[in-house]
Amino acid sequence: MAKFSICIRSKRSDGFYPVYIRVFHNKSTQYIKTGFLVNEKGIRAVYDKDGKKTLEVSDKRVVKECLLRIDQYVNKINSSVQTNLMSSRDLVSMLDNNDRYLSFTDYTMKYIGMLINQNRDNSTRNFKTMLRSIQKYMGKQNILFNDLTSMVVQGWINSMMGSKRKCSLYPSLMRAVFNSGVRELNDYDYNIIRIHTNPFMRVKIPREELPEKRSVDIDTLRQYFDTPTSPEEEQTLAFAKDVCLMLFCLAGINAADLYDLKKTSLKKDWTLCYNRKKTRGRSSTRSYTEINIPERIRPLFEKYEGKKEHLLYFSKRYSDSNNFYKAVNKWNAILCDRAKIDRLTTYSFRHSWATIAQNNCGASIEQVAMALVHASDHKITERYIRKDYTKIDELNQKVMEKVFGEE
Repeated sequence: MAKFSICIRSKRSDGFYPVYIRVFHNKSTQYIKTGFLVNEKGIRAVYDKDGKKTLEVSDKRVVKECLLRIDQYVNKINSSVQTNLMSSRDLVSMLDNNDRYLSFTDYTMKYIGMLINQNRDNSTRNFKTMLRSIQKYMGKQNILFNDLTSMVVQGWINSMMGSKRKCSLYPSLMRAVFNSGVRELNDYDYNIIRIHTNPFMRVKIPREELPEKRSVDIDTLRQYFDTPTSPEEEQTLAFAKDVCLMLFCLAGINAADLYDLKKTSLKKDWTLCYNRKKTRGRSSTRSYTEINIPERIRPLFEKYEGKKEHLLYFSKRYSDSNNFYKAVNKWNAILCDRAKIDRLTTYSFRHSWATIAQNNCGASIEQVAMALVHASDHKITERYIRKDYTKIDELNQKVMEKVFGEE
């Protein structure tokens, strides 16, 4: 059983003594700040049998308040389980009333740091925007977990009803951070509940509508790829068209994955092996895939060869994948205007590949999903089956034949 006592430790420069509650547990001592201060009149000297002097708190009001807190601590311990196995530090963490001041703002920034460490940089922008949105709505920077009641969160969602994407995406991101905090900071084995609220038990997050289809037909793709560029446009329009050709001919690979490829990803037989960046940290297979690089784009891998660990030199030219595909989309806008077609983005080539694979080549949804490295609905069955990645190559060849007339 933990032992409690009221004590002071040192005198401040202004002459006051901060008051602490000393906690002795499992042969170790920790201190809990009470927020009370006493001066010389609020302490007294006591001596042990050896004549050693100790200062004690004598202020009756402070002593009474501290004893009430100690009584609360004892009740909290009695209502918990297995506190005898806890360290003194963990016990104090459970008892300390500062839990009600846990910062959701600080935890969100910690969560974003975790995403960066997992190479999920592209996700961080939305989480930062979500945090700025709730800060603006509540009118303060430091949002506490306990601030996020169901009424507050519902009011925040209602304030975003003008944007269907925001009122669905931002609360979903908040829920992900909130649930992560609950898993990390609450210890149900020891009945340590540091986050007491859960607004998402009562708040219903609006369902996000299906995104607008970004695919285009075969004739539009041909018109785009056939649009000429001049030698002066080698670093702009021609560069954008080269990148989009690589995206399309690699079974709709993500621009972020193309940017992130390492030299170790390319095997001697022109097989490209990589883990999809967006989901590699959430998949049991780490979103691994393989595809043989078609003859049509092999010269582009030599043209844009990277100098160090990256397979392509895009990382030298652009600081991150966001800036990379923003630049490509910028030049694409000009190229599409020249081709007299609706503007295409890097996503258009991924969506178009998938659409052509199913509608023009007869591929099943499962085959398209495998090529795009999407999560399967048959996760248990997948554990029994060794994937045959040549199926992706065969489907990719069919798509290219439809668009470029290649045999």
